[in-house]
Amino acid sequence: MIRMGAERVLYVGPFSFPNGGAAARRILGNAKSLRDAGYEVIIGSGQMPAGKVEDFEGFAVHSIGERTGEHLPRFLKNLKYLSIARKTIKWLDGLDKKPAYIILYSGYSPYFMRLLPWCKKNGVMLIFDAVEWYDGASFIKWLMSPYYWNIELAMRYYCVKTKNIIAISSYLQKYYEARNCKVMVVPPTVDCEEITPGTGNLKKGRITIAYTGTPGHKDLFDNYLEAMLQKDIKGEKVVFKVAGLTEHDIFSYEAFQKRGLQTLPPCIQTLGKVSHSEAVGLVKEADFSVLLRKPERMATAGFPTKFVESMTVGTPVIANLTSDLHLYLKDGETGLVCDDHSPESFIKAIDKVLALSREQLAGMRVNAHKVAENHFDYRIYTDKFKEYLSSISPV
Repeated sequence: MIRMGAERVLYVGPFSFPNGGAAARRILGNAKSLRDAGYEVIIGSGQMPAGKVEDFEGFAVHSIGERTGEHLPRFLKNLKYLSIARKTIKWLDGLDKKPAYIILYSGYSPYFMRLLPWCKKNGVMLIFDAVEWYDGASFIKWLMSPYYWNIELAMRYYCVKTKNIIAISSYLQKYYEARNCKVMVVPPTVDCEEITPGTGNLKKGRITIAYTGTPGHKDLFDNYLEAMLQKDIKGEKVVFKVAGLTEHDIFSYEAFQKRGLQTLPPCIQTLGKVSHSEAVGLVKEADFSVLLRKPERMATAGFPTKFVESMTVGTPVIANLTSDLHLYLKDGETGLVCDDHSPESFIKAIDKVLALSREQLAGMRVNAHKVAENHFDYRIYTDKFKEYLSSISPV
């Protein structure tokens, strides 16, 4: 409940909201915690069209229109990015009431360069919500990419200068605490009371394993396909259900290319590109979800929202241990732990799945949902946010 005259917290950055994928869901979870702690929360999204104001679940969402270069070629887009956050500063100057706190999500160096002096001038506490730390695909690509320079500058200099960090992982917590920052650790959060866990297949025919989203550089989607094609191409015992990729997308992966496959085998099904709610529904009705990632800094510093959402709907996860997953993923209890991110490790996990009884599958679903209730519900962090915000100082 927001108190009359409550302190104002702004969440700002170049993200889209509420339709901004994992970023939007991260911000919504934290915003709910802050609102329950008694703060007035306003969301300043960099999305277009500029000037649009709407309400989403009781939060005022202002579209500031920072993202005007999305259609441009990469070089021009990067140049345009250097001027980003100016509209946010203009929006801040025009507010009827200045915030006590600003939480920056993404944006990195261009936002910091403008927000740090504005916050200092106005006595506003600036906080960075640190949820990832991207690596370049290679050193040469990193060296040739101003975007990665911008991230390194922000993470190593501006975040430390800000001093106030909300960290999504213990990796980021340790990094910034070692540099005398005030850090609060908050994994991705959800509203567990709004979600009813699923029951899965519980061995009604074939075991189903779900994957949702766009793999990008994080998820090793080809490893999933390779494991399925090696293990059970006819789909007699297990089927891999995918949301977020089309058949055409799947055909482009090496596992299909090297076999010359031009149709989906029975072991793989795709829903194509669907809404977030439909994707969550797929995971909810699956026996397991899967998440394999290389143990690189990008995976170690972040925390997969997919893992949280799977646990919340009671679907155990098959994964190798990156980030802080070891705190929540217990082999044979809340999912299955792979030795590494290889197709061979995934195949071993599938073999374990096929040996499970209905009772064991049901027990793992109960345990997975309990993990979400005990660690990922936004209410857990309400008092922690209040304590943290009360403890920090202006930049």
